Parts: sequence; C-alpha cells; structure tokens
Amino acid sequence: MNDAVALFTRLITMHPLPSIVEFNMILGSIVKMKHYPTAISLSKQMGLRGITPSLVTLSILINCYCHLGHMGFAFSVLGVVLKRGYQPNAITFTTLMKGLSNNGEVRKALDFHDRQVVKPNVVIYNMIIDGLCKDGLVTDAHGLYLEIVGRGIDPDIFTYTCLIHGFCSLGQWGEITRLLCDMVDKKVNPNVYTYNILIDALCKKRMLVEARDMCNLMIYRGQRPDVVTFNTLMSGYCLLNIVDEARKLFDTFVDWGIIPDVWSYNILIIGYCKSKRIDEALSLFNKMHYTNLVPNIVTYSSLIDGLCKSGRFSYAWELFSAIHDGGPSPNVITYNIMLDALCKIQHIDKAIELFNLMFQKGLTPNVSSYNILINGYCKSKRIDEAMNLFKEMHHRNLVPDSVTYNSLIDGLCKSGRVSHAWELFKLMHDGGPPVNVITYNILLDAFCKIQHVVY
Repeated sequence: MNDAVALFTRLITMHPLPSIVEFNMILGSIVKMKHYPTAISLSKQMGLRGITPSLVTLSILINCYCHLGHMGFAFSVLGVVLKRGYQPNAITFTTLMKGLSNNGEVRKALDFHDRQVVKPNVVIYNMIIDGLCKDGLVTDAHGLYLEIVGRGIDPDIFTYTCLIHGFCSLGQWGEITRLLCDMVDKKVNPNVYTYNILIDALCKKRMLVEARDMCNLMIYRGQRPDVVTFNTLMSGYCLLNIVDEARKLFDTFVDWGIIPDVWSYNILIIGYCKSKRIDEALSLFNKMHYTNLVPNIVTYSSLIDGLCKSGRFSYAWELFSAIHDGGPSPNVITYNIMLDALCKIQHIDKAIELFNLMFQKGLTPNVSSYNILINGYCKSKRIDEAMNLFKEMHHRNLVPDSVTYNSLIDGLCKSGRVSHAWELFKLMHDGGPPVNVITYNILLDAFCKIQHVVY
C-alpha cells in the first residue's frame, strides 16, 4: 500500500505528467487492496492537478463509493461520466447495481436495471448474485433470485451454482437442498462446477463418505469428474490423515484420462509431510520433474517444513538454497519456516542473517517472522535483543499480537525481570492484544516463584 502511494506521489510531481493509464493502474491496485478512501483521496489530488479522468478512472471511483456505501456520491460520479460524454459500459452499471444491492436496496437495483435495458436479462442478474455471494451477502443474493423468478425470468446453471457456493460457505444445507430441488423442477442439470462445489463443502465438513457418494452421483448423471474433483477428494482424505486413500485416488488419474497438476502433487506432499512420511513426499517431488511439472513455492515450502519438523535440517537447507539458485521465489512463509527451524536448534545468529536477507530480497517480514525471532532470543536469554525487535515492530507499523507479548513476558520473567514483565502485561490491558490464560499462567508462575502471591 505504501509503495503504491509513494509511486503515485512520484508520478503526480513529474513534468510532463504521465498518461492517465498509469494513474489508473495505481488506483486499481489500491482498490484491489480494499483501501477505498485512499483511492478516492488520490483521485481528488489528480483533479487538483488538472488531470482529466477517463471512463476507467470514474468507474474506479464509482466502485469505491459503492463499497463504502456512499451511493449518492456513486451516482454523482455517474453524472460526471454522462456530462463528459462517456458511454457507460456494462461494468459501470453492474457496479452501481451491486452497490445498491449490497446496501440493502435490491429493489432500487432492479428498477435501475429496468431503466437501463428494455428486457430484463438473466446474465446481468447473475453478475449481481455472484457479486453478492462473493461479498458474503448470500441472503440478499437469494432474495434477488426469488425476485427474478417472480418476474418470470428462468435462472440458469450459473445462478444456481453461485447460490449453492454461497450457501455452502455458510453451511446452510437446508437451503442447498431446496435449491437442488428447484433445479430439478426447472430441469436445470448440475454441471461439474456445481458438483465440485458440493464435494468441496462436504470434504471440509469431513463428510468423506457423502463426498464420494456425490462424486458417484455426478458420474451416474453423466458428468465427468475433472482434476478439481479428484484434488478436492484428495484434500478431504488428507484432512482426515487418510493419505493412503488419497494416494489411491491419485493413482486412478490415468484411468480417467486426467493429468495431475501441481496442486495434485502438493496435496499429497503436504499430506505425507503431516504424517511424517517424508521419504514418500520426496519421491513424489522427484516424480514431478520426470513429468515435466514445475514445483511451485508451496511444494518447496511444504517439503522444507516437513524436513525441518522431522529433524532433517541439512536437507531442508539444501532445498531452501536450491530455490534461491533458480527455483520459485521464496516468500515470507518459506523464510518463516527456516527461521523457526534455526531458532529451535538455537542458531539464532544464523536466523538473524536470514531475517536480514528477507529485506535484501525485497520481502517484508510479518508479525510471525518477528514472533519467531523474539521467542528465539527469549529462549536464549537474550532479552534486550528481543526487546529491540519488539520496538522495531512498532517502527515498521506491525502490531504485536498475544504471541509476541507472551514470549517477551515469559522471557523477562525467566530472566528475573518480573517488574518489566508486569509493565508489558499492563500494556496488554491498556489497548494491546487480548490477554489469554497463557499470559496469566506465565505471571502466576513467576510471582509464586518469588513468593509474591497476587490477589
């Protein structure tokens, strides 16, 4: 976010000014991060500099106001669009309708739609229903579905699939059953995407028997499973630690004429690593190379984590070094895995070197990165260095969590600095992260050891 704003500031002070396209790209990226007020503020700066907005700029603004619930401003921007002679496109109208719907004004959204097009169109309604479901407003989406049925418009497979996906995310199986019955009544056949959504929801609820039954029903009704179907079922088995069943499914890919993708391998590799069957995970990793599949950072991170947790640190370090020498770019998660492993074997200084390397590679350590190092320092009784990292977090606008405070409070208590630990405890109470039972237990233990009973 800060980088985007810094780039905008640099561009707006250039002579001559860059094209509107470059500004739109920055505004678009800020909107993707959901910093709508910032995007609006920057667009105002553009106006003050005399930069003429394009239709894209104004559409971004409409989107921002809709997300913030400022529909009056959104329609004002639509007025600017028309005043400048731009022709609003389907995206502009859909954004406004979604904004109205999201703010509890579904009726206005429908009326607005009817004024824009002569005949109501299921495609435009599907866009709104899809948007509402993705924003978690599934009840509103279902209300809109009932509206369009009442208007004599036949929902299609996309309508039902969006709603089923939404209700699956809420675990509302009664609503899902009713929708499936509606599909039967209207002779709308579920497709592979619909079945995959249902299978995924069942797997996440650990209902593997029902998930397999759904897959069999899908085949019986003439829908051919795809790689997503098998990956989903494999994930379900691995979730229950039944890796051998997942492997059996993996081995049937060929029978179905399906080519495993990177995620098929990742699911099994993660499953094997969690079951501490590292050699089998490594065997699959090697098999990927023979099938010309390129392992991604998830593959490497999963293997590195599994190797570290099974005590094969030297091999994990080799893999980590390999991705630095031409493999996929390691991310913060990959570094955190290595930091944690180094701290656990008390190689704190090596961990600090790796931590500093993150900055050199353009990566920003997160709260977990700091927590790992702070905990490592505390366990090594290097409390002052841990406190320095704690201060650094504030300078980098990272908010310490309960794990950060508990590690420091524990380290301070074990170093005999109970009064300092008590000060940190009070900070937690005065607007810090929630105090949990671990925090109290650490302090109770420390006070009892110094024979200071607290009432």
